[in-house]
Amino acid sequence: MTGKSRPPRFRSEFDELVRRVGIYSWSAIGAVIVLLASFYVLIEGRVIFAPLFVALIVVFVLNPLVTALAKRGIHRIVGALLAFLIVLAVAVVVGFMVFPSVAAQAREFASEFPELYDKLAEQLVTLGQRFGLDPSLWSYDQVLDYLNDPENQDTIISIVLDRVGTLTSGVFEFILVFLLGPVIAFYMLIDLPNVQQRILELVPSRNRAEVAYVGRRLNTAVGGFLRGQLLVAIIVGVMLSVGYGVIDLPFWLLIGMVGGVLNIVPFLGPWVGGILGVVVALTTADLTTAVWAAVVAVVVQQIDNNFVSPTVLRATVRLHPAVTLLVLVLAGAVAGFWGIVIAVPLTAALKIIAGYWWRTRILEQTPTDAAESMFIEPPQRKFWTREIEAVTVASPPEQSGGDPDAD
Repeated sequence: MTGKSRPPRFRSEFDELVRRVGIYSWSAIGAVIVLLASFYVLIEGRVIFAPLFVALIVVFVLNPLVTALAKRGIHRIVGALLAFLIVLAVAVVVGFMVFPSVAAQAREFASEFPELYDKLAEQLVTLGQRFGLDPSLWSYDQVLDYLNDPENQDTIISIVLDRVGTLTSGVFEFILVFLLGPVIAFYMLIDLPNVQQRILELVPSRNRAEVAYVGRRLNTAVGGFLRGQLLVAIIVGVMLSVGYGVIDLPFWLLIGMVGGVLNIVPFLGPWVGGILGVVVALTTADLTTAVWAAVVAVVVQQIDNNFVSPTVLRATVRLHPAVTLLVLVLAGAVAGFWGIVIAVPLTAALKIIAGYWWRTRILEQTPTDAAESMFIEPPQRKFWTREIEAVTVASPPEQSGGDPDAD
């Protein structure tokens, strides 16, 4: 032979490097294709997405109870029925306790709405004039006159008819969400262990323990977030209602409930509840009540951020508040309301999967180091150690002729 051939060890390392680059490149391309296809299916089939998401929320919330009952010998069908009955019973009891007051305040608000609208419009005009502006806002009677004008009714009717399709679609989606969602959740709760096992059987045996481990941590983080966020929303709603009731703000319970419900989306509830409280105080009471309403909203927001959310959501994945806000804005622009609702848990799930892969494959950390750096509160130490010892990160086979001193 003429020329000098490469040493076998060099060829082996070079071939292994090419193989790994090829695997990671095609994996990245495949992931991008799957992601784009998923977005396309998500956009085209968005009608079915809402009930599926509601079903997943119900499963994450009720599965711990159903699993606990199953460990005590109760079949999952009976456990799922009991879980739904318990939730329904709690909803009925709370409804009987709260609904009369909410209905009374809603009727009072509807009867006083014309006066509230005129006061708010007058105050906005006054505020604009202080800043050198000259805003012109219609009074409530002017709005009614415009709507009752025969010349304008044809235009209004045409606009309404143009929106009939959108309205019908919205009603259909609402029915799908609150009828089909719980039904899907019930069947998912019954067969959830079998579904998880079938998914694991699709994974190669050498990676099965690792996939099961990451899946359990994913379930802990996302499920903990969804259950915790519901509890935080209830706590925020109660705190806002009690605070507004103490300062004798009109419609205190109605405003507090609105703030609590909107707090399902992080950071939104106390701010919206505070703005509504200040507006109602300015239009029904005086400036002092408005200041106290703002104080109540700020206090509730601080209690939520510094005590309630860190305590209730301690088992979830870390997300910086700035990242959360950016994700909410982006998801709202792409997918509307349901995008806002799903944005945070989806981001948490992606961070867990991508972060664990990066730490174990690229940074070559052990599963223990990768997990403890990503999760706020790991399970009990004995169970944590015993579970993670079964995890073996897939790595390329050792090559003959390698460095005997290498780790």
